[in-house]
Amino acid sequence: MEWFEHAIGGSVILNVQTSSLGASLAAHQLLGRAVFVGVMARDYPNLADGAAYIGRLHEAGIQVSAGLGDGSPDEWERALQLALAARPPHLNQIFSAAALSQFALRREGAHTVVNAMIRPAGEPGIVSLGTGPLSGRMAGGVRVPADAAIAMMCEMGIVSVKLFPIEGDLRLDEVRAVARAVAAADMMLEPTGGITPDNVARVVDACLAEGVRCVMPHLYGSLKDPSTNDLDIARLERAAREVERLFAGSGA
Repeated sequence: MEWFEHAIGGSVILNVQTSSLGASLAAHQLLGRAVFVGVMARDYPNLADGAAYIGRLHEAGIQVSAGLGDGSPDEWERALQLALAARPPHLNQIFSAAALSQFALRREGAHTVVNAMIRPAGEPGIVSLGTGPLSGRMAGGVRVPADAAIAMMCEMGIVSVKLFPIEGDLRLDEVRAVARAVAAADMMLEPTGGITPDNVARVVDACLAEGVRCVMPHLYGSLKDPSTNDLDIARLERAAREVERLFAGSGA
């Protein structure tokens, strides 16, 4: 994936959330094309405002990841509408709407990469596809083997897997099992949920060790300055530094 030509170690791009253009610019100045800035549909009652904001970010050269907002399944259609209006390079989507979103964006000539969100199911090698507004409420989830979920995504034309919520480094056995299936299909993996500057390197390393070539960890709440509710650039710098240490001496 051409995004990763400028990634940390050629393999890692950080996905972060900001509340201002200034913070987005600071993240871009720090990491260049090794960072994506999340813009959530849930934050914009009027999607035209969200599309306009994404347009300003694009004009500044900032890569945007359009999303739901904390994995909110009820926002899937609005997230798609936001992506259709703004054409960001990346869209977060529930599993059951990922293929539809990919098709709709391709039909409009957009080159947006759409991920499909799945959930850990509490057992390594098993995941839940129940990330939609109905399937997400099913008792026990929609449990399938991880390699079956990845095979379905390949059939759907999806190239990136979002695994949420992983609870930081508390579910690394489950992350590793999904990473093995992702690596076998040569897809991108987006571990999300509870990732902080303290544990991001362990999460990324678990993915890389299983052979995943492209990893996009999402770090949202852990990078926020509570006094401003915006990105704390020092925390982002620390997270990036921890990931960079994984590649120290590799020549990457």
